[in-house]
Amino acid sequence: LGYPPFYDNDQFVTYQKILSGKITFPRHFDHAAKQLLRKLLNIDQAQRIGSAKNGGDEIKREQWFVVISWTDVIQRKVEPPIKPIVTSPGDATNFDAYDECDMKQMPQAARYEVQLFKDF
Repeated sequence: LGYPPFYDNDQFVTYQKILSGKITFPRHFDHAAKQLLRKLLNIDQAQRIGSAKNGGDEIKREQWFVVISWTDVIQRKVEPPIKPIVTSPGDATNFDAYDECDMKQMPQAARYEVQLFKDF
């Protein structure tokens, strides 16, 4: 298996890569897959594929999915390429693990910062 698109051993570097939006792909990566991922990972939400009304249909029309029969998918006639093993509703073993941080050690927000979010 591969790595997520913005992966780095250092979590901080991963966050920087996400914010920069720059993606590098292995040479063997399919062109249609690259195009789809670039559109899905666009940092500008207004330009990101799938973010508008009926966005799912926009994604389904991408070249990468041209061979997919969406009717067969809906009718469960298509065998999924990966079947994750899930042992309980809260099972997170199929996701990457990250170091937890102690919220009690996090600095408190300044009063003016708290006021910025009073309507949320």
